[in-house]
Amino acid sequence: MKKILSIILVTILISSCAPTKQFVSFSHNKPIEDNKGRIYVIKPAFVGSAVKTAIYCNDVLVGNTANGSYLCWDVEEGMYIIGNTQHVHNGTTLGSASGEDVFRINVKKGKTYYLRQSPHFGGISFEIIDNAEGEKSIKSRKKPTVNYAE
Repeated sequence: MKKILSIILVTILISSCAPTKQFVSFSHNKPIEDNKGRIYVIKPAFVGSAVKTAIYCNDVLVGNTANGSYLCWDVEEGMYIIGNTQHVHNGTTLGSASGEDVFRINVKKGKTYYLRQSPHFGGISFEIIDNAEGEKSIKSRKKPTVNYAE
């Protein structure tokens, strides 16, 4: 029994240390360009830490979040659907599986939006937070490894 518990604990620790990766341009600490807005997705530390989630913006994979990390990217002004999943995503079904969530944002130019992933029994949902809380929250988070080149 002790051996099984040890294996489970090691598995949780390894998966919670998995790096956060971003697959689009990381725009944190850069000025927001004309006609664009900025979106942050923040994953709290420890709560749901063993669960790594893929983040999509209008069906484009932005990256994945792990324990105590965040993603940051800029988009043109307009309507966006931000979604998360722990499963393989294949288009318009995002948000329909157990544990998935979607959040719609009508992005305005020059504005910054902070979404916190809030774990709950059965999944992780999004919660919008104000700029002061968002800025404070990202200071203590790990930046993603960026797997993107222009």
